[in-house]
Amino acid sequence: MPDSWRKETVTLTNHANPPHLERRFARHLVRRRLAVRAVVPLVALMLAAVCVACLGGCGQRVAEPTPLDKIPRDLPVVRIGDKEISGAWLFNWCAMQELLVERGGSPLQVDEHSLIKAGRNLLTKLVVIAMEAERRGIEVSEEELQEKLAQEMSVYESTQAWLDQLDRSGMSREDRKEQIRLEELFNKYRDDVVAPKVRQEKATDELARQFYDTHGKELFEEEKQFHVYHLMRSVARDAPESERQRELEVINKARERIESGESFEDVARELSTDVSAIKGGEMQWMSEDVPMLPELKETVFALEEGQLSDVVESAHGYHLFWMAEVKPSRMRTFEETKEEIKERIFREALKRAMENTAAQLLQQYEPQFLDLKPYIGEPPTTDAPAPEPIAAAPSEPAAAGQPE
Repeated sequence: MPDSWRKETVTLTNHANPPHLERRFARHLVRRRLAVRAVVPLVALMLAAVCVACLGGCGQRVAEPTPLDKIPRDLPVVRIGDKEISGAWLFNWCAMQELLVERGGSPLQVDEHSLIKAGRNLLTKLVVIAMEAERRGIEVSEEELQEKLAQEMSVYESTQAWLDQLDRSGMSREDRKEQIRLEELFNKYRDDVVAPKVRQEKATDELARQFYDTHGKELFEEEKQFHVYHLMRSVARDAPESERQRELEVINKARERIESGESFEDVARELSTDVSAIKGGEMQWMSEDVPMLPELKETVFALEEGQLSDVVESAHGYHLFWMAEVKPSRMRTFEETKEEIKERIFREALKRAMENTAAQLLQQYEPQFLDLKPYIGEPPTTDAPAPEPIAAAPSEPAAAGQPE
C-alpha cells in the first residue's frame, strides 16, 4: 500500500438519509472561535451544519485557496473494493454544504477541515451500504435516475449552471449520475430492507407506552394558553403632554365603545396603531413565558376569559387588551400521542440500525483512505472547547452516538 494510503476507523454518525439529504450531519463540529473567512460561492443542494460562528461579518472570498480548494479532485480519496470516492465528489459535496449555510442567511461559517472529514466519512458509509444493496440485487432504474437528476438541476438557475458547477468540481454529468445511483441504492436498502423490520420490531404499542410513561410529562404537557387581542395608541414618553393626553383620550373612548357593545376587532382595526390592527388586534396564542414588557404582562395574564383590561401605559404608548379565550394546561393522552411516539421510536431505531449496518460493512470492506494532510494541511488549533451537539427539538429526540 502506498504511504499516502491508509486504513482508518470511520466514525459513524446516525444516518437515516444519504449524506446529501442529511439535515443534521455532524453538528458537534461547530467551532465558535475559528478565524472568519468567506464562504465558497457555489450553488448548493443540501442543508449544512458543520459551522463556526461568524465573528466579524462575512466578506467576499479571499484569493488564498482554502482547504476545500486543495482537495485533489483528480484523485480517489477513498477506495472500497472496486469502487472509489473521488476527490471531485468530496469537493462537490462539501461545497454544496457551504453554500447552503450562506443561502440560509446563517451567521455561521464552515470549518472546512471538519467538513471534509465528516463528508468523507459519510460518503464512505453511503458507498458501503450501496454496495450491499447491489449484492442483494437492488437496482435503480434509468427513469428513477433521470427524475433525481431533474430534481437536483431544478435547484439551479439553469441546467448550464448545474453543469458549470460540476465542471468546477471536476466531475462530468455521468460521474454525478453514478453518485446519485449510489445514493438511491442507499435509500432503497434503508427503506425496503431495513425499515420494515425495524418498524415491526420497534414501533410497537408496548414500547410507545413505555416511552410515554417515561417522557410524557416532559414532552406532552401543554402549557396554559391565552388568546389575546391588543389595541394600541403609540406615543413616546417624552412626547409633549398635549400629545400624550390626546392619545390617552382616544384609547379611553375606544374602551368605552367596546364596553358599550362594539366589537373589539372593529374598534382595533379603526384605531390601533399596532401591526395587529389589520387582524382586529388578534395576537397569536401565547403562554405566560412569552417575552413581554413586565407592566403589560402583569395586566394581560391577570385577565379572565372575556375580560377587557384597563388602559395600560408603557414606553411605547397606551394599550388595551381583551382576553378572548383561555385554554388550561393539560397532558396530552397516550392515545393522542401514540402514533407520534411510534414514528419517533421508528426513526431513531432506523438510524441505529443503519449505523450498525455501516459498521459491519466497514469492517468487511476495509476502506482505504488517501492521506489528505499533504494536500489540505493540518486543521487550525483553537482554545475554545467544542460545544455540546445542538439539542434536538422535543419532537425529535437526540440521536444516540455522535461522531468524533
